[in-house]
Amino acid sequence: MRVLLVEDAPRLAQAVAEILRGERYLVDVASTRAQAEELAASGAYDMILLDIMLPDGSGIDVLRGLRAAGDATPVILLTARDAVADRVAGLDAGADDYLPKPFHASELLARMRALLRRPREIVDDGSLAAAGLVLDARSFIVHAIADGEGDDVELTPKEAALLEALMRAGGRVVAKDALAARVWGPYATGAGNRLEVLMHALREKIARTGVPASIDTVRGAGYRLHEK
Repeated sequence: MRVLLVEDAPRLAQAVAEILRGERYLVDVASTRAQAEELAASGAYDMILLDIMLPDGSGIDVLRGLRAAGDATPVILLTARDAVADRVAGLDAGADDYLPKPFHASELLARMRALLRRPREIVDDGSLAAAGLVLDARSFIVHAIADGEGDDVELTPKEAALLEALMRAGGRVVAKDALAARVWGPYATGAGNRLEVLMHALREKIARTGVPASIDTVRGAGYRLHEK
């Protein structure tokens, strides 16, 4: 899972990024409004943590731009401004949640988990489920939804990121460029061959789970995950 952290205070950005990476999130950091808008426009992210006060503008304007473009990526606003009017302005602009500074790491992680549960099917332990598969994004283990069927298969971090992006799409086609950005970041170049190699390895591991799930290549469009 790839997260964009927008924070202009270097020490805080580093601390939060380390916490997230310790939870096995892939993290990119932006320190300005311009960087945030460029990275967010790539569509590479499952979530954005957005500071309101940036040196070259407001995070609220970044958020408004995303929503105006139809981008529904979950956004948590992080800010020292915790007046009711500020919270209302952020939520009205399209934020999904609001966390005032200073905050505890455990609360941030809990709020992220809560938001990321909304658009997908969740099994009891909070793992992601789709097409007959269950993925634990923290341990990188994938297995069948039905207990006792098939094997638990361990994925590499990149294989897990690729499968997670396909599972979140809910059976829709995901473009190759979007998948490459999820795995290698929004500035990934020449990822076409690497993506094909990674996809081949992932297909073989899915087959080992015993689940009749398939990753189809949609010519000229991308890939989609579905249950046969």
